[in-house]
Amino acid sequence: MGQYLAVGLPYQIFVAPENTYNRIVSLEDVREEMERSQRYDMNLFEGEEKGESRHVFTLKHDVLKEGLLPFLEAFYPTIYGEPRDERTDFPRGYSQALEALRTTPFEQWLDFAREKSNYAFQMDDNVETQYLEIQKSVRPVVRLQFHCLLLYIGYGKVITEGLNDFANFFKFCFHETFPKHPIAKAVKIYITG
Repeated sequence: MGQYLAVGLPYQIFVAPENTYNRIVSLEDVREEMERSQRYDMNLFEGEEKGESRHVFTLKHDVLKEGLLPFLEAFYPTIYGEPRDERTDFPRGYSQALEALRTTPFEQWLDFAREKSNYAFQMDDNVETQYLEIQKSVRPVVRLQFHCLLLYIGYGKVITEGLNDFANFFKFCFHETFPKHPIAKAVKIYITG
């Protein structure tokens, strides 16, 4: 199978402690570190404490409902290029994804993504686990697990060593390219597969 460079929109981010020192990590600590080191605009997410330093951040429904479609209308042609054949929408079928989102009630968008019927818009269960060191005196580490809406998957397999710096730079470029779309600040660049 292999692994591929992907662009996804985290719908939920689950946070769990990695060791006993993490009981001192608050929801706000995680929020601040994700903004600082991961470049997320955490105002786009609702945070919820699940007890014993376990937290979940969920993309706000109004952010998704109001921002996703206008963002994808700008993003898809930029990343995939213009369709070369209207019958097949080569290369990736993104215009069918856009049309499906336009004609599907918002409440069913996540169900559409779970169907995995469109290459350009689907739930991705293969997002890598990420570890985040919180900037406190003890330096606690938390584990991040993502449920993402896959918006782009690369054409070829990638070698995964040494891509973190590239992914962070790519995320910065993403923010600069789509400044009119606040939802772009919730995007994750990752390896999937």
